[in-house]
Amino acid sequence: MDLKAPCPVCTTDYSKLTPTTFTTRDGVRIPKHIFAGALDWSPFVMLRLMHRDWLRPVGEDDNDALPVGSRPSPRALVVLIFWTYFETLMNWYYETATSELPKSIASDLLNRYGSIGARLDRLHRILFEAKYGEDLDRLGCSAVRTHLDNLQKQRNAFVHGNPEAISDALVEDTVRFMPIFHEAWIRSFNLRCAKRR
Repeated sequence: MDLKAPCPVCTTDYSKLTPTTFTTRDGVRIPKHIFAGALDWSPFVMLRLMHRDWLRPVGEDDNDALPVGSRPSPRALVVLIFWTYFETLMNWYYETATSELPKSIASDLLNRYGSIGARLDRLHRILFEAKYGEDLDRLGCSAVRTHLDNLQKQRNAFVHGNPEAISDALVEDTVRFMPIFHEAWIRSFNLRCAKRR
């Protein structure tokens, strides 16, 4: 990607808006002007929390207080935080997707289809005549769709009384899918929402 070229989505040429100057901090040259980026602070914090929990050493006492048969992966927080992160990204996605509608209609749709399941299925079909998963398939991201479907199923099982639904394998899959999930999410956002901003 050419950093001096205009943004491929909004066509803004940021190189002409702010001259690139550098300052030195602790012996490292860093740009004096930095844009925050598309996402807000909370998603960054969630990514940091997932990363921290993934790297922390797992000890024998991680599940000691839980009875056998009710022990999730010691790193279950990675999955739970990821699902919250995914819902946060999708909230932004659907707020952007409805941004050109009259405010009362957009607000009604977002309230009526407030759960993530309703948004990925019914709201997505209302707005785009396809389910979110069908968009992922169309973009060549079927593996991400399959993982998200499984993740939602296991997370719901966890919430409804089956803690072991979040297994070590599910945590490892979630971490392994993180880079391709991001690519798929960006591609789906660009397909449906980028021109609406």
